[in-house]
Amino acid sequence: MDQITNPKETTQKTMKANKPCYNCSSLMEVKRTTLHFERGGFYADVENVLAYICPHCGTRSISGPTAQRISQLVDDLFRSASESVIAEKPVPFTGVSMHRVAD
Repeated sequence: MDQITNPKETTQKTMKANKPCYNCSSLMEVKRTTLHFERGGFYADVENVLAYICPHCGTRSISGPTAQRISQLVDDLFRSASESVIAEKPVPFTGVSMHRVAD
């Protein structure tokens, strides 16, 4: 089972301050954002993703491991929906939302 860490600790341990934007060279800020994906008539939103966000041009950047994990999860969701359509079965879900419960 994956261990969930405190988002504040994750920020402090893995995301350095003062990262320059690769698009405009402004200093990026560590914030949370929503990533939107669309495939085959379906869409998925992944909310509260820790990212570097440029306050000047809006460019977003997330870490490689985070991007890979999100990509795998989203691929699995789209694959499940697509398989249901091909098999002419009802799609097993119309949306997915997951949030951490406040301590």
